[in-house]
Amino acid sequence: VVLHSYWRSSCSWRVRVALSFYGVEYAYARVNLLADEQRGLSEMGQVPRLDWSDAAGERHSLTQSLAILELLHEAASAPGRSLLPLGPVPRARAREIAEVINAGTQPLQNLGHMRAISALAAKDQGSDAGRSLGREAIAKGLAAAEKLAAANRDERFCVGSHSSVADLCVVPQLYNARRFEVDLQPYPRLRAVEAHAATLPYFQAAHPDAQPDAAKA
Repeated sequence: VVLHSYWRSSCSWRVRVALSFYGVEYAYARVNLLADEQRGLSEMGQVPRLDWSDAAGERHSLTQSLAILELLHEAASAPGRSLLPLGPVPRARAREIAEVINAGTQPLQNLGHMRAISALAAKDQGSDAGRSLGREAIAKGLAAAEKLAAANRDERFCVGSHSSVADLCVVPQLYNARRFEVDLQPYPRLRAVEAHAATLPYFQAAHPDAQPDAAKA
């Protein structure tokens, strides 16, 4: 199993958490987004990408973080060990929060997206419009996720009493929010989820600073 990843990519981070959670050993293939090394990885030219061989020796590749999380659930989950909650409503709620981040927040602060917007804006006024848009998108997405997570009785998790795909999306997004200098005071429930995640071994192993390509201060 090989994971093509960039240390600070929130999408790659989600997959690293899941691989650690399910106990799947993998090789880490460094991809430098700042040097555009991701362009040839897939049709979208993005990380993460997971490569593996099946029992028959056939080689497979899969991109898009939530698709990879679903694959790992199908292939590696066990009773009491799953990132998708039991029951249709809790499972749908976890996916809802995950998509608030995955579809409605992270893409708008993606490096390629910001570069394109800033390049267009620079022709007119020279402002860093891409980063400004990213900051607004993060604040809006976190506000929505905060409201959804606040309905959960267990403050340690977004949904239910166990880690789920929702937590895997929220925690990296909070990291991104700090990079964008977003005020996190309005999101106490999300910060509580993040604080608990920081105590869990599978989140610790997946943290950007623990990756072999992390930039060292």
